[in-house]
Amino acid sequence: MKIEEHMAKAERFVQSLKKLDPQKDFEAVMWGRMHICSNWMNAALHAKGVISENDDVAHTWYLFEYGDHDFLEANIDEETRRALTELAVFESLRTTHVRGPATYGSEVCELSERAYNHLKEFTENAIAAMSPGA
Repeated sequence: MKIEEHMAKAERFVQSLKKLDPQKDFEAVMWGRMHICSNWMNAALHAKGVISENDDVAHTWYLFEYGDHDFLEANIDEETRRALTELAVFESLRTTHVRGPATYGSEVCELSERAYNHLKEFTENAIAAMSPGA
């Protein structure tokens, strides 16, 4: 998908999550945030030229199965590695808190909030740094 499409899809999720109660609906909030952040990550990877707009990734581990692994290794900087680590927060919370029986509390809320904010800023910076016409 194109960067604009990822950002629009993420924004629709953001608006939908505003209708939920973060405490009562935490599974849906985490699930939604994972999809928001996945769209942001794809937009950022496109903006940074790491992957083409024809080649989205659904989860961080898909990058390790990417066809041109040498290209990825050469083009994923430390900032992007940190963002991928933050995206993995949602992937692990999905396993334990959305599909699993783990309880939701302030620690999980803070972890989720930190990862969400980091990925939002990372994506905004990646898009802002794009050269005109890219």
